Amino acid sequence: MTRWVLCLLAIAALFGLVFLEQTPVTKTATAPAARPSVAQAPAPAPAASPAPKPQPTAAAPDTPWKGMPLQRFLTEADKSLILLSPETITFYGLAEELGVRNNHLDPLSVEAEDAYYAQVHKIADQLATYDLSKVSSTERTSAQIYAWHVRDALASKEFANNGYLVSSYMDSYPTYIEWFLTNMHPLATLADAEDYVSRLSEIPVRFQEAEKRLWLSQEVNAVPPRFMLRKAVDQLRLVATTEPTETSYYVVLDEAFASMAGVRKEDQDEILEQAQDALETYVLPAYEKLADYVDEMATRASEDAGVWKQKNGPAYYEYLLRSYTTTTLSADEIFDLGEREVARIQAEIQTASVALGFAPGLSMPELFGQLEKKTGSSLGEDTIRRFQALLDGIGPRITSAFVRMPTGKIDVADGGSDTYFSPGTPDGARPGMFFAPTQTPQPIYELPTVAYHEGIPGHGFQAAYAYGAEIPPYLLGLSFTAYAEGWALYAERLAWELGVYADDPNANLGRLQDELFRAVRLVVDPGIHAKRWTYEQAVKYMVENTGLGEDYVRAEVERYIVSPAQAVTYKVGMLKMLELRARAEAKLGSAFKLAEFHDVVLGHGELPLDILDELVDEYIAQHGS
Repeated sequence: MTRWVLCLLAIAALFGLVFLEQTPVTKTATAPAARPSVAQAPAPAPAASPAPKPQPTAAAPDTPWKGMPLQRFLTEADKSLILLSPETITFYGLAEELGVRNNHLDPLSVEAEDAYYAQVHKIADQLATYDLSKVSSTERTSAQIYAWHVRDALASKEFANNGYLVSSYMDSYPTYIEWFLTNMHPLATLADAEDYVSRLSEIPVRFQEAEKRLWLSQEVNAVPPRFMLRKAVDQLRLVATTEPTETSYYVVLDEAFASMAGVRKEDQDEILEQAQDALETYVLPAYEKLADYVDEMATRASEDAGVWKQKNGPAYYEYLLRSYTTTTLSADEIFDLGEREVARIQAEIQTASVALGFAPGLSMPELFGQLEKKTGSSLGEDTIRRFQALLDGIGPRITSAFVRMPTGKIDVADGGSDTYFSPGTPDGARPGMFFAPTQTPQPIYELPTVAYHEGIPGHGFQAAYAYGAEIPPYLLGLSFTAYAEGWALYAERLAWELGVYADDPNANLGRLQDELFRAVRLVVDPGIHAKRWTYEQAVKYMVENTGLGEDYVRAEVERYIVSPAQAVTYKVGMLKMLELRARAEAKLGSAFKLAEFHDVVLGHGELPLDILDELVDEYIAQHGS
């Protein structure tokens, strides 16, 4: 898939800055050993569009970049890529600034993908003409970050058909597009509502493009396990058989009109009628058609979980590890690191639990089962209230660790079964949103750590800090998962180091369990994709070593199956930040200031870990005696 779709699916992405504990990031694959002859490419689109005909997506301008100053070039180059992605424009609230409407969905076609890669090649060629030794250190760092992003984008081209476009996990394209339209599309004006219906009408076209991409993925054996495809079929048919006016697509639009000022009743009725007609006539049948296609795929899929079964699976996984971790760590190195970290953290948990009165030698399931009974659980609105209180109260307790405290607001919203953070727009028009899990009971001992990871001082704080720094706009939309998730996991530990858990030692066990959970991923992810672990083998290892419930673990393992390498980034990034802090403390001694160190880490936005390493070395050199 194209990079901008990957970024948005990486909501968390993604995509720019969407951070999920169950993160929609797509860079994945798996499937039947050889494509049977019955797997035919989808038929071409009918002559008449199945909905109001979408207008062409804006083309990237062929800007004459030669001779431009470096910063202007990077700004114009990034703009040219943003113009290829209507959904990115919406996500960052740039439509008015760019003079476009929020009325199109990103294309999934091979032609659109080719246009994207052609543009990236142009950018890479032009960027190579600049002599970075002749610009300021700030400009050089910005250019290096963007160059890393461009190189990674070009490296992804080889694996354009290896990802899982449709699965049972939340980064499945149909699930993503429903989330995008019902959560990210603005609905404040009549024009917004018109744009919404325009986008709604494009879903059948996008699903048809998705079928063609699924066919291409089968060519490289990139198909999810059969059981996940069966679940995906059920999800698609559930939407397909819903009454049009009861779909989330319709309900969100109808509810938006209730708070939309200055819109005539007849205009509302007309737009709602158009939406209902589009859903009934085109959109819901498109869900059924896609369900039929995926169902046919499932009949030929295997139950093998790892990308090792793809034709180019080992090379694909190697690329993903490099792309996600921004390191050169191999699958074997990550697996071994995971086993060491699991042993270390479990020993720390045993010590802390005994100090709290728990019996020594309890297994992880026994210990955390007892802890949940001791502390209780929350559900629904109670979970939202508890998370909001935690986020509202942490600010004054961590001020000493930062040069400045961002002022952006974080609202806690109902995330259903999911847990994730979605940043607001840079102009503050849309606040940062922490989507909290409300559908299932949440152990109270876990809530503080989740709040600090997703909100403050984790993802929400990091995003707001970047918005408040003097970071070029072309960097604000870049996402480096090892940095972002590494910081969020580091932030959990930082809150503990700053004494935030002092009055709730049970919650500190929750923090340690969460860190153990991330360490276990270092074992399970390469276990699945490089060492050929089965789904059940991965589930068994996780349950035994984390103490988490089996249902939750099964959903997590499904995530790792369809999003290879993403889950290892948390611990890799955290360990790198702790390593850099220890290096700075050792070399600077009394000159070391934690707030200054954090300013170095946060002050450039998201960036690859190797560039962060260089920045910390520069900081040490500047402040050393």
